[in-house]
Amino acid sequence: MFDIHNPTTDHHDMRDLTIIGGGPTGIFAAFQCGMNNISCRIVESMAQLGGQLAALYPEKHIYDVAGFPEVPAIDLVESLWKQAERYNPDVVLGETVTKYTKLDDGTFETRTDAGNVYRSKALLIAAGLGAFEPRKLPQLGNIDHLVGSSVFYAVRSVSDFKDKHVVIVGGGDSALDWTVGLMKTAASVTLVHRGHEFQGHGKTAHEVEMAREAGTIAVHLETEVRRIEESSGELCRLYLRSSSGEESCLDADRLLILIGFKSNLGPLAGWDLELCDNALVVDTHMKTSVDGLYAAGDIAHYPGKLKIIQTGLSEATMAVRHSLSYIKPGEKIRNVFSSVKMAKEKKAAEANNAAEGASKASENKAE
Repeated sequence: MFDIHNPTTDHHDMRDLTIIGGGPTGIFAAFQCGMNNISCRIVESMAQLGGQLAALYPEKHIYDVAGFPEVPAIDLVESLWKQAERYNPDVVLGETVTKYTKLDDGTFETRTDAGNVYRSKALLIAAGLGAFEPRKLPQLGNIDHLVGSSVFYAVRSVSDFKDKHVVIVGGGDSALDWTVGLMKTAASVTLVHRGHEFQGHGKTAHEVEMAREAGTIAVHLETEVRRIEESSGELCRLYLRSSSGEESCLDADRLLILIGFKSNLGPLAGWDLELCDNALVVDTHMKTSVDGLYAAGDIAHYPGKLKIIQTGLSEATMAVRHSLSYIKPGEKIRNVFSSVKMAKEKKAAEANNAAEGASKASENKAE
């Protein structure tokens, strides 16, 4: 994972914007802060930036982000951070924001579970779907002791499945993606889905069907995993039951359960913000029901919302842009093209380097 080099300023200094959430939307919001010449901090509950992309499926390939025909999730996160890093955003990791307070002067204080308080002129919530946990198979009982060795709810490293007999449970995009993605790595791949057809569609679903017809993988539709068998603390066999009551078993040493996640707003649910479908209602400026408090990404809701990464990046841009009128009241906001801004920054950097070089040459001459 990439390194994060924080500026030397105190975390607790006033910032123009505090960004709650360090997923793709939050990271891109930090870049947009730099583009609009305002300071920011990211507060992320996990120990790394990247949100679900980094935590759940870093090796999964993404195909629907502009400019990337195909990119591994972790590479996209690293590219986003490289873009934002040039403006040295302050980053706080491993702390969950539990409460916010809007002060009489219109500024905000956010308190975290670590007891820290961070101050800013405005807030942007980019917390994705909030807290999340994978959906499990209740019929299997408590299998926590197998999680991370034989049972997985996400693919963090393809090497965990190398030369293994893998059973994947699910019929959505993630299950289909990894059915295809693990075919060349695993000793065998079997897909089990309780429905009569896949929820996932498009190219990957077609590839699964082609692999099934070719005998490269096995597919069991209208079937559930009913119980498992262990040997020496490791998974060794699964027992299946079809909707017609037919039972079967198969050898397996890896079970990958990809049936979605349950999202929970966590502390956000108690912030007295307008909610709809477990998300924060925003207007066309990405503002919530509280002035100065904005939302972007999967956590934001408005009519016609499309929950994809590309949408979140666009919303981050709008949220930061529209927050300027709150952060700098009465100041005329001018639009500056990125090419013009970058050209000025490069010219200033070259001038600074030249001045430093001349100063060093002068010092050497004096010596």
